[in-house]
Amino acid sequence: MSSLNAAVTESKLILTCGPGGVGKTTTAAALGVAAARAGRRTVVVTVDPARRLADALGLGDDAAADEPHRVPGVTKRTTDGELWALMLDAEQTFDRLVRDQSSTKKQADAVLNNPVYQAISGSLSGAQEYMAIERLHQLHASGEWDLVIVDTPPSRHAIDLLEAPDRLVGFLGHPVYRALTAGQRAFAKITDTAASMFLWAVKRLAGPQIVEDTIGFFRSLANIEGGLRKRAKEVSALLRDENTAFIVVSSPRSEAVGEAEHLLDALHDKKFPFAGLVVNLIHPMPEPLTDDDAKVLLELDDGPLADHVDWHVELTNLAVAERAELVDLEALAGDVPVIELPLLDVDIHDVPGLIDLSARLV
Repeated sequence: MSSLNAAVTESKLILTCGPGGVGKTTTAAALGVAAARAGRRTVVVTVDPARRLADALGLGDDAAADEPHRVPGVTKRTTDGELWALMLDAEQTFDRLVRDQSSTKKQADAVLNNPVYQAISGSLSGAQEYMAIERLHQLHASGEWDLVIVDTPPSRHAIDLLEAPDRLVGFLGHPVYRALTAGQRAFAKITDTAASMFLWAVKRLAGPQIVEDTIGFFRSLANIEGGLRKRAKEVSALLRDENTAFIVVSSPRSEAVGEAEHLLDALHDKKFPFAGLVVNLIHPMPEPLTDDDAKVLLELDDGPLADHVDWHVELTNLAVAERAELVDLEALAGDVPVIELPLLDVDIHDVPGLIDLSARLV
């Protein structure tokens, strides 16, 4: 199969994932263009687009880029849909999650105003991965969109994205979290000597205020624990829904292929719906020389034509080596569409370029 048309016309959620530097963000935007031109109201959530691509998507330096912006110039026919885009802001998404899961404004403020929360909400390990999925859930649940596409954060351990909801549930059940969220008397009873010594050492190193703020943060978090658990389970189910499609983007580089293979294994093992593989930045395969042509060209004297022949041979060897690198990856992909996108002379950074790329994808 050689088209992602089914993914963009039938899915409700698409996640593009894979290593960094392989054109993942551009692929996500082009899929959004294809969906809009197929008549669907589509929103693309980007993470860190290049400046020119951000400008093309209407994001630029706008402080409100966390909210959807209409992308102009994508659709013209009355039967077309719409393309909207937003840039993920992990901190704002975290704040929105806290407010959504708090039963009162007082509960939400207790978390949002805590110094520890304010320090970690935008930089907590794994926060960006989880918040990308949380933003997807928020947009999907709003009912405003036919299709939500998320350009997931590039990650050395791409599997972090898939495990983020399950890790949150695990964290909420961890003994240390349970101890810190217990009442003061219960906390005193269940903390042993080693824990007391640990807290004493932390107070000596960081000061008593940071310990009090940390315990206060976890106790205020306990007020919304039920909502967080419920949301994490909903998100985990949503990622495995039949209307969700994961599209892996790679390049022919060996390190990118290795990470993409690891991600494909994880998608299969954890039963996530894998819908397509895009191999970007691949060198085109030159037309092969006939035996007679090769014999004649071997007898060339030094000069521009001989240099051109040498370049042809080098390009052919490179293209062959890239495709050899991809054999195992494409075998792992199985019977889903596999799209090869050529290395272009210029980066795609405007709507016409995205329209052209969308045609190659679908």
